[in-house]
Amino acid sequence: MQARYFVIESFDGPKADGRYTTIAKDILKLADGDRSQAPPLSNGFLSADLTISATTATLLPLGIGNAEYATSGHVCIGGNEIVAFSRVGDVLTIARGQLGSTASTHKAQDRVQIVFQFVAADPADVIYSLLGGYAGISTRYMDLATWRAETAAFLGTVYSAIIAEPTSVATLVSELVQQAAMLIWWDESARQIRLKVLRGILTDADTFTPENTLLGSLTIKEQPDKRISRVQVYFGQKDPTKPLSNLDNFRSSSLTIDEDAEEDYGSSSIKTIMARWIPAAGRSIADRLGTVQLARYRDPPRRLTFATSRYADADVELGGGYRVESFGVQDGRGAQASIPIQVTRLNPGPERFTVEAEEMLYTAPDLDLTNRQVIFDTNNLNVNLRASHDSIYPPPVSGDIVTCTIRSGVVIGSTSTSLPSVDVGSWPAGVTVNLIIKGRVQGKGADGGTGGNSGNTTVLPGLPGAAGGAGGPAIYTRRAINLEFPSGGEIWGGGGGGATYAGGGGGGGGGGAGTNPSNYSSGGFGYDGGAGAGAAGTVTGGALGGAGGNGSGASHGGNAGNGGGPGLAGSAGIVGSSYFGNPGGAGGAGGAAGAAIDGSSYVTTTVSGGDRRGGLIN
Repeated sequence: MQARYFVIESFDGPKADGRYTTIAKDILKLADGDRSQAPPLSNGFLSADLTISATTATLLPLGIGNAEYATSGHVCIGGNEIVAFSRVGDVLTIARGQLGSTASTHKAQDRVQIVFQFVAADPADVIYSLLGGYAGISTRYMDLATWRAETAAFLGTVYSAIIAEPTSVATLVSELVQQAAMLIWWDESARQIRLKVLRGILTDADTFTPENTLLGSLTIKEQPDKRISRVQVYFGQKDPTKPLSNLDNFRSSSLTIDEDAEEDYGSSSIKTIMARWIPAAGRSIADRLGTVQLARYRDPPRRLTFATSRYADADVELGGGYRVESFGVQDGRGAQASIPIQVTRLNPGPERFTVEAEEMLYTAPDLDLTNRQVIFDTNNLNVNLRASHDSIYPPPVSGDIVTCTIRSGVVIGSTSTSLPSVDVGSWPAGVTVNLIIKGRVQGKGADGGTGGNSGNTTVLPGLPGAAGGAGGPAIYTRRAINLEFPSGGEIWGGGGGGATYAGGGGGGGGGGAGTNPSNYSSGGFGYDGGAGAGAAGTVTGGALGGAGGNGSGASHGGNAGNGGGPGLAGSAGIVGSSYFGNPGGAGGAGGAAGAAIDGSSYVTTTVSGGDRRGGLIN
């Protein structure tokens, strides 16, 4: 006797003759949305209204914090805002508008849902966690070590997702299986869930022929609806609180087209994938997904059914890869050929196996796991190349080549003059890091200085004007890299802030130029009135950056210094004029320009010709 293992779905009976009817399904049925969700629905809700600036929130019902919520993490309030929290009892201390969401007001009794998050995770680990932790499937049915070996050998990428609402485990697993190009099924004989990365069937796989199949049992059916000629992948989800179907909620898209297929078949056939699991820097992963889909469905796979006798030295396994030969199966020249198949359904009868399979067409090139591509195709701020790599690949090892490309038209900026726009990060010895800049990397422009106050007959002499701030660096590295910087590429340090006029109500200094615009500063207060504020910095700023503000106070005011343009220092302020014999304060110094590259001695430029503005720091 042969044992096969299933989960009992339902039974019916007894009937008049004493018979019971039992319906059983494979164990993956437990992952369906009516059985399991991740994350599960949270029971907490707000005890009071929440303003847009509030930093604490209290949960109800009483005691729910200790019962359901971790001491820290992320929650989604009211279905539209994710906050980071730390918790004591039922009280949450929160940071607003996190993980791409936007801060907003909330009402009492708005729900507070635990957010589920995977960051740069091996898909084997993700599926193991979802099935074992949320679908309630015993981990003894999952060989995680074998799964990890499979993904390491044939996939070599990691995936991320933020799930802000209870979602069917089956849906999440199915999305990941599709986006990582894998297969998963229940082996009812071995009592194991099998996982396999999609790849072709070996030419020497076991073959079913007229000699080992039952006479007349083979049928071959065309499936034209499964043909694909172009694949549209949307990836880099912006706000995980919004529906996955919203196209405007994805930063990037990837289009893969087989023009020969469209010419051969006379029309296009489009498949669209909303890739929750592929992060913003994962263009190479999205491109691979499109390539794999076309490799699998460029020509519509045929469906085959056949039967084979038991004990015929050709027992069939569900999910197995085989080949089928028949008199009617020929290549384009009429020669005998075989069809690669994967078994999708198996009915083991007492004397025969009845098999349903699908043609396993696959012509995609193998993924080079040692040559990794990280592509930036949308504007961003404060990029760490190592962190971006690790969001889509496993940790690099000696011998790996990592190429990071900033595409034409893309600008990488910074939120602070103390932070570089691109930080190369830390890498293991033996890893080659290439940086290709076809767009722009630009440091943040510095703020202008505050205007000085004038003197008069009753107070001390005028206070000096403030110096402009220093611009921020574009690139920082303490690790050897190869830099390709062709014509059209730009590396710009942030502009220095303008200094201020002192005395007589000097105007505020102008902000330095930068991708993330810098601030102006307020004017000082003159004897006869306040001074004007400087202008904010602009993205390019010409040679001036933000303009200095005009002072006031009769003839004792003056213009402050202009903010510097990209890679240029801000202008200095001038000495203030005296007032009733009281000397004005000294003008402030212009802010220094930000460096184009901090760590230039670690950089080997292999291709030059781009526009560099700002100094080099060894």
